[in-house]
Amino acid sequence: MKTATMVLIAAILLLPVAYSQQNQNVQEQRVQSGPPADKPQPKIAKEDRQLAMQMLEISESTARGFEAPMRTWGLLQLGQTFAASEPAKARALLADSFTASLSIADDNQTKETLQDEIFRSLLPLSQADVEERLAQAEPSARKRTSEAIVRRYIEKKQFSPAMDLITQVTGWDEFPYGSGTALLMAMPAEMQAEKMSLLTQAVASYKAHDHPGIQMGQGTLTEMMVRFGPKMPPKLALEAIDEILSQSKKSEEKASITLSGEGGTAPFNSIYEFQLFALLPLLRSLDEGRADTLLKENMAVKSTVDKFPNGMQSLDPTMTDQPPKKGQRGGIGSSVTSGNSAQSSSAANYMREEMRRKAFEIISDSHKNPIQAIAQAQALPLTVADQRNSPRAQALEGIARENWKDNPIAARQAVDELRKAIVDLPLQVQVRYLSSAASIYQQLGEKESVEKVVSEGFNISEKILEKDLDANDPNKALKAWWPSADAYRSFIDVEAKLSHRGAANILKEIKDPEVRTVESIMLSRSLLGLAMKRVRVEEKTKSGHSIQVSDTN
Repeated sequence: MKTATMVLIAAILLLPVAYSQQNQNVQEQRVQSGPPADKPQPKIAKEDRQLAMQMLEISESTARGFEAPMRTWGLLQLGQTFAASEPAKARALLADSFTASLSIADDNQTKETLQDEIFRSLLPLSQADVEERLAQAEPSARKRTSEAIVRRYIEKKQFSPAMDLITQVTGWDEFPYGSGTALLMAMPAEMQAEKMSLLTQAVASYKAHDHPGIQMGQGTLTEMMVRFGPKMPPKLALEAIDEILSQSKKSEEKASITLSGEGGTAPFNSIYEFQLFALLPLLRSLDEGRADTLLKENMAVKSTVDKFPNGMQSLDPTMTDQPPKKGQRGGIGSSVTSGNSAQSSSAANYMREEMRRKAFEIISDSHKNPIQAIAQAQALPLTVADQRNSPRAQALEGIARENWKDNPIAARQAVDELRKAIVDLPLQVQVRYLSSAASIYQQLGEKESVEKVVSEGFNISEKILEKDLDANDPNKALKAWWPSADAYRSFIDVEAKLSHRGAANILKEIKDPEVRTVESIMLSRSLLGLAMKRVRVEEKTKSGHSIQVSDTN
C-alpha cells in the first residue's frame, strides 16, 4: 500500500510540470505586500521518510521551472526541510534561492521578505554564507539580518562584536533599536559606560531621522526609554523625550491606537497621545513640573494616565531593564487604525482589545471550572468590530486546549461549541478554527470527528482558491502566501496523519499547479515532522492589501 501511494503521489506531482511551463506568463502578470527550545522530534517511519524524499525530489525539479518569485520560495522551503538532516545540501539550496531572488523584478516587498527568510534559515547553518551575500541583499533584509547576527553574538556573550555591528548598521541606516535593547539587557553591570555609549548613539540616530508614521512597541526608542531611561543621565533622557514627543506631535497621520496587557486596556487618539503616556512616568521623575504641564495641555490622555500611573509598565510589568524571570509572561497586544476612519474606529479598537483580554482571562482560569468557563465564553460576542475577530471562538478554542489532558469531556464540549460558533464567520477565519478543532479532536482520539472536520476544511480551502484565482480580481500576492495555500496546508498536515492516500488525493484535486507544488512540499514536511515555524498569508486585490504573519520561532 505504501509503494502504491508513492507511485500515486509521484504521478500527481509530475502532472503539472508542462501545464506550469505553458502558463508562466500568466503567473508573471499576477505577481506584481525568548524563542522556545526545540522539542525532540518523534522518530520518522522509514516509509514516511522515503515517500517524503521522493516528493521533495519532484518538487525541486518543478520549482526550478517556475518564475523567479515562486522559484525562490520553493528552493527556500526545500533548504529549510534539509537543514537538520543534510546541512550541506540545505546551504546549497538556500544559496540557489538567494540567487533566484535577485531576479525578482517590480516587487521589492516580496523580494525583501524572501531574502529575509533565506537569511533567517541560512544563518544557523553558516554565518559566513550570509555575510558573503549581505551586500547584494535589499537594505531592509540586510539590516534585519545584521540584527539577527547581533543577537547571536549576545547569546554567546560576545558583546564587543555585537556593539561593533550595531555601529555598522547605524552607519547604513538607523540605530537598530530592537537588537540594541536586547544587547543592553544582556550586558553586565560593569559595562555601564558601554551601555551609556549605546544609548547616546541611539538618541543621536533617532534625532537624525524623521519618523512620520506610526512607530510603537518593540524595537523603538520609546521602548528603550521606558526600560533604561531611569538609569540614563538626566540630560540625555530629557533630550530623547523631547525629540520623541516633538516628532510625534508633528505627525499628521490620524490614528486610533489601543493597547492591552496584563494590567488592562488603554486607548489613544493619536501617536502623540501614546508617546506622552509611555514617557510621562520617566518625565515626571526628571521634571515633575513639565510633566504636569503637558498633561494639562492634553487632557484627553489624563484618564488613561490616572488609570495606569506607571504607563507601559502598568500594562506590562515585565517592561524593565531586566529580562523576564523564569515563568513570567509579558507582552502587549495592540490594535491600530490609521487614516480617515481612525477616530470612528477608536471605540471598536478598544472593545476588540478588551474582549481579547477577557477571553484570555477566561482561558487562564478555565482549569478551575471548565464548564463554567464554556458558559462565560459563549456569553462573549461572536465578533467585535469586524468578522475577523471572534472573542467567543478564541475563548472556546483556548478552553479546549487548556483542558484536553485533565478534563477531556469538557474539552470535547468546548471544541463542539467552537464548531457551531464559527459557521457564519468568513471562510479564512473558519479555516483557522477548523484546523485547530481537528488538532484538538486528534489529541482527544476522536478520529471520526477529525475526518469530518478535515473534509469540511478542504471544501472551504477550494472555495478560497476559487476566490484567489478570480479572473476579474485575482490575488496578486505570491501564490505560496495565498489564503488558499495556507488553508490547504492546515488540513493536509492533519490528513497526512490519517491517510497518505487521502492526502495524495487532495493534492490531485488542487487545480493550480504552483499551489499544488506548495502543498506537496507541505505534505513532505508533515511526513518528516517539520512544522512550519513562520507562516505568511497575503492578499493583494483591487479592494485592498492585507498581510498576516505568525511566527513560533
